[in-house]
Amino acid sequence: MNKIINRTTKHINNQKKKYLFLLSIIGLGIISGIIFILFISKEDKSLIKEELEVVINTINNHKLNYFKTFINSFSSNLLSLLGIYLLGISIIGMPIIILLLFIKGFMFGFNISSLIYSYHFKGFLTSFSYLFPHHFILLIIWLLMGFHAINFSIRLFRYLFLKENIILNRYFKNLNKVFIFCLIVVFICSLFETFLSPILIDLCI
Repeated sequence: MNKIINRTTKHINNQKKKYLFLLSIIGLGIISGIIFILFISKEDKSLIKEELEVVINTINNHKLNYFKTFINSFSSNLLSLLGIYLLGISIIGMPIIILLLFIKGFMFGFNISSLIYSYHFKGFLTSFSYLFPHHFILLIIWLLMGFHAINFSIRLFRYLFLKENIILNRYFKNLNKVFIFCLIVVFICSLFETFLSPILIDLCI
């Protein structure tokens, strides 16, 4: 266990600038998502509130279709994860990965601001119960997968076009290991979102 922690710490320290850059992209997305609600029309705000009320009422009345909710959550997260992975093994995928990380941060921030706008103090509690810990963990997963996908894309470019002597197979295996780890975490987060988040939301509203 200590070896894994030490290796992880060393890896983060060695790649600190890249992680900080991607983290700033996600952070910028979160801030943009939070303040975005200030710039939309009253009609759009009312529509958002109505849609949230439908979801909350479904949860409070215990009418949630758990199987469908889980499938929707897992398939959505899986597509995002798979998209980042496939973009990583292409040469032109890096800017799209960065855009996807921004969008993930934006949606996180927008969910927070929407719930707080609709339910005020209760909205703060609801957003906390709805977004934490699984959506927060997912942000870390997007950051981790995004980093390794971009890193592999850069190595692939240098190998193909700059003719550098790179053991590409080793980096590809590492990318696959990260993908499998992220896939397991995504599965667990979808389970949490489906079966535990509704209980927490029901207690807050």
